[in-house]
Amino acid sequence: MTVILSGHLIALPYGMVWRDRNRRGTSQPVAFYCGDLLDWIVFEPIQRYLPPIPVVARDRSVQRELSDTGVSSSLWPAFPRAVIMARHALHRFPLRSIAKIGLRHGAYHFKQFIRPERYNAFDLFLFTSTHEVREAAEHGITSGAAGGFPKLDPMFQPGASEVAEDTGRRIGLNPSLPTVLFTSTWDGSGMAAIDRWCSGLHALANEYNVMVTTHPKASRRRIGEIVRQRGVHFIRDRRIWPYLLLADVMVGDTSSILAEFCTLDKPMITFQVRRQGRMTAETEKLLARISLRIDSFEELAPAIKRSLERPGEHSAERQRCSALMFDEIDGAHGQRAAGHILRFLEARGPIEPGA
Repeated sequence: MTVILSGHLIALPYGMVWRDRNRRGTSQPVAFYCGDLLDWIVFEPIQRYLPPIPVVARDRSVQRELSDTGVSSSLWPAFPRAVIMARHALHRFPLRSIAKIGLRHGAYHFKQFIRPERYNAFDLFLFTSTHEVREAAEHGITSGAAGGFPKLDPMFQPGASEVAEDTGRRIGLNPSLPTVLFTSTWDGSGMAAIDRWCSGLHALANEYNVMVTTHPKASRRRIGEIVRQRGVHFIRDRRIWPYLLLADVMVGDTSSILAEFCTLDKPMITFQVRRQGRMTAETEKLLARISLRIDSFEELAPAIKRSLERPGEHSAERQRCSALMFDEIDGAHGQRAAGHILRFLEARGPIEPGA
């Protein structure tokens, strides 16, 4: 309700400025709206196959994060004729005249689709696979096309393993020990299992390299419990793919990062959580196919041991599910997504991104 109301409140003044700039020919043809640094990480593999697209940061904190990674941006508000974004933030561009292209913020839909109208408000929304497009259509979503998940691309391009090895040396991983990566969805969602392992990681640190990545909105309490433990590396980097390559096993719950890790065909262990919120029966079935399921921390050490001894136990299902979620795993998703975007924009008339 708040998002819809805010869009209505700014629509009149925003529209006046937008129409004036279009009359004077000073509007941007295309812009990428960045609400978080992760948005840029999703879009960056696409941008390299497009003419330069101006980046519009949500606020100064996002602008600083972008600047720290070498990306120049302007601040919202912006008044483009077309906007690309990796989140549902159309209230920031509240005119039907603006062409809108949406990208997946997280891999696949590990949770139930939000309301169809939220997707159909985009003229084009790039889902991660042809299978996901069909599923979206069954839910009444008509704006979809299969663009892959370009955030995967860096893991499957030349030099990726060397970057991962450098990362492992930088953070001090012991090369003689297996590496276990823990992850969790937002602990406020009711679909997380972080409470079952966050205080016990030190018990594993003598036997394994232990790394942890959490949802950006993870509670300070849980993060505090993690970082206070010796022998545990808490990942603060927003570019997570080198850590996925370093991991021998992933431990998670319902986080969509499991889908990314699945493409590497390495063992996964997932805590079972009570189905609620946006979690679906299909998600539970998928997790049972690709991972070893456990309920408690006491089951974790034996599960890690089993995963390392039998890394191919769920391999066939991981490969099948990767194909369902992402089509080809070839490091070329950014190129395919860029092709969809260019064809869409060119069909609407001449474009000059960066003008």
